[in-house]
Amino acid sequence: MTDTDPCARQVTWGDSTYPLNLNHPWVRRVLSFRGLPGHNGNSPTACIARFENGTSSIEDVERVLELGLIGAGMSERDAEQLLDRHVRNKPIGDNAGHAGGLLVALYVGTPQ
Repeated sequence: MTDTDPCARQVTWGDSTYPLNLNHPWVRRVLSFRGLPGHNGNSPTACIARFENGTSSIEDVERVLELGLIGAGMSERDAEQLLDRHVRNKPIGDNAGHAGGLLVALYVGTPQ
């Protein structure tokens, strides 16, 4: 995570803290052409709405966190391994707040 990017966040899993950032140019391009597919649209705002109304999916949580890790500089392979250890096969609620907060950070920037 860079100290200058107001959209960056961190997540702590186990004894380690990891940077997350959806504001990286590559991630923004992925979001613009692929989005975050879901039942009410694939835009980041549609995904935020799913988190806010309690209809987010396992895929929403995993994909947002994956893109955030990659956007902060982690390789795709390392991000997959980290998600396998700390996200997949865990209760969705354990990580939904991190994913939803990261999406909101893309729009509002600096944490309050």
